[in-house]
Amino acid sequence: MTSNVETGSRTAITDRPWPETGLEFLGRCPTCGNSERELVHRDLTDKVFFCASGKWNLFRCRGCGLGYLDPRPSQSTVGEAYASYYTHSKAGGLDRPVLSPWRRYRRAQRNAYLNAAFGYSIEPAARSRPRWLSTDRRQRFDKFVCCLPYPGPGARVLDIGCGNGRLLMQLRSVGWEVSGVEPDPRSAAEAIAAGLEVRSTLLENPWPGNYFDAVTMNHVIEHLHDPLATLRSCARLLKPGGVISIITPNFAGAGSRSFGRHWFALDPPRHLVLFTPESLRSALRTAGFETPPSGRVSLTAQAMFRRSMLIQEGSDPMRGRPPLPPIKRLKTAYLAWRANRKTRRAPDEGEELVVLARKPV
Repeated sequence: MTSNVETGSRTAITDRPWPETGLEFLGRCPTCGNSERELVHRDLTDKVFFCASGKWNLFRCRGCGLGYLDPRPSQSTVGEAYASYYTHSKAGGLDRPVLSPWRRYRRAQRNAYLNAAFGYSIEPAARSRPRWLSTDRRQRFDKFVCCLPYPGPGARVLDIGCGNGRLLMQLRSVGWEVSGVEPDPRSAAEAIAAGLEVRSTLLENPWPGNYFDAVTMNHVIEHLHDPLATLRSCARLLKPGGVISIITPNFAGAGSRSFGRHWFALDPPRHLVLFTPESLRSALRTAGFETPPSGRVSLTAQAMFRRSMLIQEGSDPMRGRPPLPPIKRLKTAYLAWRANRKTRRAPDEGEELVVLARKPV
């Protein structure tokens, strides 16, 4: 099946080769250094935003299990892969007044949950923590603050890859003093327009060591050329006992196995590395963090599988056009239900990894 999104200019872009002078050749795993590997997918193209040229090979490290592109865009040219991206729009909606009584009630429930679960003092809040919350709602509440416990007034958080600043705005709304790093100039401009402190790199006018109480990387680490170096920088910036929160696609999840080269989270060439639970914890330990035995439950299979099925059908995964046939929608819903059910018992099986690690005291 061929859709309109794969014709005309978009096909012309993805069929062009990436400039040869803008490629980096690795030959080994970018986190553990092991040169033993296996080819997982050959000649991947941009099927998500249709703005990046080139064909890309994805390898799996036989040592730590990390997935990585080789060759890949160089740091000086990778910006061309972000000509179209979702963080280029304004992060609006957070400051709008809540007018509906039902919405105000739900907001008060969320605040009461965050106050009880993570130590916040957000108002207005219900008198007590909700007695029952669905896993889906609890997950949304947790991700609103990236599962971060609140140390108290004056606590500082740094968001790596803050995009248009939406997460920073959320964290600011519950009491954090926020700062961000965003190399993409269009995204950074949106964050700065929202009144946020944003810098282009960790190396430009760096903050002093032991400065932040928390660091977040929400679907960012998979975009980094040197994730281990960034994790070490985060460890330097964190206070002893500080927490890093990482959310990233799970290369060992059901979606990767079920959809293969059509898995939405492959997203070449923007996703340079794809972590498994063990390769992520290994990288965190190497960078100096204490890691938990498992991550947190994240039930995202429904959205991830739907977009993967759209790619498999030749449709636009970000717009859902053309829509999936009914039989495909039913198949996707069943696969997602089965994957989410397994994730409830084993968080490391989820479509994304949600890991909180701590800098030793």
